[in-house]
Amino acid sequence: MPNSFVPHFTVYLSKKGRALLRNRIFTPTLMCLALSAAFSGSLYAAEAPACSAPNADKRFLKIERATSSGLPVPPESATRLTADRIDGVAARQADAQGSVIVERDAQVLNAEKIHYNEADNQILSEGQFILSDDASNISGEKLDYNIATEHGSALRANFDNVKGKQRYQGTAEKMEMLGKGYYRLSDAELNTCEPNDDSWYIKAKTIDTDESKNIGVAKHARLVFKGVPILYSPWLDFPLNGNRKSGFLAPTVGGGSDGFELAIPYYLNLAPNYDATITPHFYSRRGLAWFGELRYLKEKYRGQVWGQWLPNDRLTGGKNRRSFHWQHTQTLAPKVRMGIDYHLASDDDYYRDLGNRLDAAENVNLNRQLWLTYNDSLWGGSWSNRLNFQRYQTLQNEKENLIEPYRLLPQYTSTWNKNFGKARVSVLAQITRFEHPTRQEGSRQVLYPSVRWDFSKSWGFIRPKIGVHATTYQLDAWRNQPKNNVSRVLPIVSVDGGLIFERNMKFFGKGMIQTLEPRLFYVYIPTRSQNKLPNFDSSQNDFTYDQLFRENRFSGQDRINAANQVSTALMTRFYEDNTGIERFRAGIGQRFYLKNDDVDLSGSVRTRSKNRSDLIAFAGGNITNSIYWQNDWHYDQNEKRSQSYSTALRYHPAPGKTFSVRFGFDRNSTWYTGYTGKLKYLDVGVQWPIYRGYSVIARQNYSLTDKKALDQLIGINYRADCGCWNANLVFQRYVTDYNTTKNAVFFQLQLKGLGGLGTTANEELRRAIPGYSSIYEVK
Repeated sequence: MPNSFVPHFTVYLSKKGRALLRNRIFTPTLMCLALSAAFSGSLYAAEAPACSAPNADKRFLKIERATSSGLPVPPESATRLTADRIDGVAARQADAQGSVIVERDAQVLNAEKIHYNEADNQILSEGQFILSDDASNISGEKLDYNIATEHGSALRANFDNVKGKQRYQGTAEKMEMLGKGYYRLSDAELNTCEPNDDSWYIKAKTIDTDESKNIGVAKHARLVFKGVPILYSPWLDFPLNGNRKSGFLAPTVGGGSDGFELAIPYYLNLAPNYDATITPHFYSRRGLAWFGELRYLKEKYRGQVWGQWLPNDRLTGGKNRRSFHWQHTQTLAPKVRMGIDYHLASDDDYYRDLGNRLDAAENVNLNRQLWLTYNDSLWGGSWSNRLNFQRYQTLQNEKENLIEPYRLLPQYTSTWNKNFGKARVSVLAQITRFEHPTRQEGSRQVLYPSVRWDFSKSWGFIRPKIGVHATTYQLDAWRNQPKNNVSRVLPIVSVDGGLIFERNMKFFGKGMIQTLEPRLFYVYIPTRSQNKLPNFDSSQNDFTYDQLFRENRFSGQDRINAANQVSTALMTRFYEDNTGIERFRAGIGQRFYLKNDDVDLSGSVRTRSKNRSDLIAFAGGNITNSIYWQNDWHYDQNEKRSQSYSTALRYHPAPGKTFSVRFGFDRNSTWYTGYTGKLKYLDVGVQWPIYRGYSVIARQNYSLTDKKALDQLIGINYRADCGCWNANLVFQRYVTDYNTTKNAVFFQLQLKGLGGLGTTANEELRRAIPGYSSIYEVK
């Protein structure tokens, strides 16, 4: 048989290649089975860009996967060669041309002309080619490749790699294949976008990618955005599949009252179950701060340690400023858990100076707590136990002297609950040692057994309850008072009852169910003077609709109000009859006092000046899937004036589209530090797309009382059509005191698969604009 064959045929080559050749496996029958269409035109084709205009440099074009022969998969470690013409097979040196297909395991090579050496499985292609496996595609102009060892090189190469949801692509003047999933790219460009999208990319002298280690390393790298280099690094590494790895994270850039800010975090992937981040943070007006964070996770415990150190704050005369935080939870045994929650700040103004408005509001009493719980069953009921050691660091301000809460050193609480038919028996037992640097100290024991019956039907319920609250104190000597023991025992009786009426109705042609729910709640607690008892942990709760149905208007255990009273309320709800979704509810309620004596927060018995409480009302709900409406009203009937009211309307048809307006009044507002008084306000927030990926975000919270803005925010979001990058720029100005304001600037450029450059304002925007969606949540 001659060494030249007519097209189109298939040849198997492998470690057993000699035997296959001697057995003449390439018969006319196999040649007929191998007939296929030849390639036409270029070996790779670019689709019309899906999310960006065609780039002039033909960068990151879509690579069509190499086409297989359509024959059964070759035996393991066997190579199949298919072409229009093959010469030199007998010499184990094959020159193939015309629609060449080489297949081995998961690899498929397409080319117009190749030279194949069976002895070492080396392939040389002088023309254009496509090489594909189960995850990647490579195309180029010249290929020198060992298909068995997957080592070789290509010139002017294009490549992509897709695994799951992670994708990266690039170009290289020279591409070296150094084993499965290991590539070295010279004069390379790489990004994680969709084909045809070169909106941003990393341009580097060399890039090494190692899929087995999930790491890419770029040397002399520039980050190019919209054709403009914006960042240079002599060395840059990054994860290939989006998973975490050690290395520098994207820097954050910001500004505001503290001037220009730049933070460059370095992430340490120490182990699968713990990691750390170290971040130098430069403030142009304050100096250099260091931030650190350690996270850890095991089967039985988890936690987080973080803090910041600013050794020389120029704005405070060189003060050394720092914060430290530790949160830890752990399972010690199947029924035993413990936890630590510890927070520290170097000075009272730390969060007002170095945090945002939310940080300053939430960090007044810094918690320092160690707790231990044990939960089990006892006598057929549930039994819960908690041992708690707790104290606080209270951050003061110039406008008012804040009193530090008492330290619990320690507090032990035990509760037991069991059902007996329709009765539920509960027992609360608590022992606490209270300590304070400037106030009365002592110990307190509480025992509160109670029984509650629940007689419920579909049309209503009645729930009587009876209990006895016993409290004893051992008070330390204080000022001119010697040690003292005092106690208090009070019976508490209550009855909660209500009816539920329903009717079917139509609302704008939609079937609805309306309920009408009258409710009565009676409480009796005898009057006892408590002014000889200390107040370790009690405060008066805000007066709300839910407060109408509680026995005691004080929190804690030190104060119990006197009561011979009835709360009356009426509520209505509207449900969709086919889905059960609640669309609207409204209610009104008031408390009526059957006796005039009461106990105030000081513990003294006083006479009420009125025989009824203020009036509480509310109405609102999700009127439609996109419209939410809420109204609240607190009215003093005796004074014939409103204590507070608000009405809020939000239109939220889809993520990224929200408009809200809220108007309200509060007679006892504490918006400003150290100031309590009347405040009437108008609060408007919006997030809305305006043009081709651009969205405006804004908020104006304005005091109609003082004729001044309390919180102003304006910005713009942009999301590229392809979703490969997005950006936002936000300016904020807010009051920190009656005559003091603070400014902040947030800018972030988010690159898909690479991270964000700048400072995100997402948490601030969620708090400021009801219904706000981050760029990543918008489809």
